[in-house]
Amino acid sequence: MLSIISSSVVTLILVASLSFAQTPASSKNDLALLTEAATLLQAGKFDEAEPLVRRVIAIAPANADAHNLLGTILDQRGQSQAAEREYLEALRRNPRANSARANLGVLLARTGRPEQAVKTFEALLLEVPGHQEATLNLGLLYANRGDFARAIPLLEKARLYKPQNVAVLANLGIAYYHDQKIDEALKVLKYAEVLAPGDADVQYGLGLVFASRGDSEAAVLAWQQALLRREKFAAATFMIGEELRKQSRYEGAIEYYQRALEQDPTQLVYYVRLGGTYMLMVRHDSALEIFQRAAQLFPKAAEVRYFVGIAAEGSGNYEIAEAALRKSLELRKDNVDALAQLGFVLSEKGRNVEAEQFLRRAVATDARHFYATYHLGRMLVRTKRFEEAIGVLVASAQLRPRDPSVHYQLFIAYTRLKRTEDAARELAVFKQCDAESKARPAGDKQLEDTVQRPPSDEKPN
Repeated sequence: MLSIISSSVVTLILVASLSFAQTPASSKNDLALLTEAATLLQAGKFDEAEPLVRRVIAIAPANADAHNLLGTILDQRGQSQAAEREYLEALRRNPRANSARANLGVLLARTGRPEQAVKTFEALLLEVPGHQEATLNLGLLYANRGDFARAIPLLEKARLYKPQNVAVLANLGIAYYHDQKIDEALKVLKYAEVLAPGDADVQYGLGLVFASRGDSEAAVLAWQQALLRREKFAAATFMIGEELRKQSRYEGAIEYYQRALEQDPTQLVYYVRLGGTYMLMVRHDSALEIFQRAAQLFPKAAEVRYFVGIAAEGSGNYEIAEAALRKSLELRKDNVDALAQLGFVLSEKGRNVEAEQFLRRAVATDARHFYATYHLGRMLVRTKRFEEAIGVLVASAQLRPRDPSVHYQLFIAYTRLKRTEDAARELAVFKQCDAESKARPAGDKQLEDTVQRPPSDEKPN
């Protein structure tokens, strides 16, 4: 299953050299032009800065500072490929051009190459251990990929460099939260809140901490404060949906999940949660549409194909379900959920030989998977292999003793074998468990609980 990590992402810091060394490839005039260009760059006057830098490059093409500064100008204009060429050229001219290496790391991260960015910053910090921007940016990258054990020391170091930098504090607090250091997270985030009472990232982090302590009201209020400052804050929007879902307020959860998806359609977990909530509401067609959209965007995600399969099965469309589940198994052959669900679908289509193969593979993969054992036992009952079915169903009942459907299947098997006392016992247990199930509040359930029990198992004839 997917792991869910919602974290604040602060833009990595771009570095531009504002002081330039006299080198054989430069002259006093070149240095004066570069200094003037850097000043214009800081003022956002890119059109005026660029000709000055290009003039230096024309005169002294080996000047690494000039290439780095031109790369920074192009980077700020969104010309990423051209900027990358200039950073690489600066490093070719001077392998120790640290500002160019730092800028290249930022560009790599921003253009979807985080692992290359990590290696770039790691190399820079080996060369210059006290490089402030690289320290912060590498810490952010580690946090973004969930490596909080590495992120926290770097972010703590960045805090020493910039003790009142709210962005640093917000990310450090959120990293503490994900590393389950809740007290440290609260302390850092509360201090950040004093410095910047309405900062969106700080409020987002505080919401995470409050939610972890069970204070749903305070958490939602903090996320709402974050949204007041940053209207399109997908992570905060999503987390409000999460809290509503915990409270079984599914309509409200759907509204916030949909907003989060509109704000950031690149997050797979948003599709999963929205589709899953539709499933909880038995709106299988809506769930199927969401999961199919996700499958188009994330074609290599085995989980998404599995979700398409269970939504299609819930809609009664076994053809789509079978195709999706087979695709899920192509992407991850040991996906026990997909094995069990495909076995169930094939059994419903009357293809019992194939169904048994997949169900037995599922049980062999995970003997404690309830639905794999249950569906195998149920299929054996349907094919009149009652003795064999009883052994499988007893194992299934040990996994979930209070599940009424297992006891109903055992009741059928014992009845067919004329084991009257055993059948009567299982019927009594079934009735008791069924009554308990109906008496329980609807509540939040696991997604698979909503889709893998066929209607025919609800009550005995």
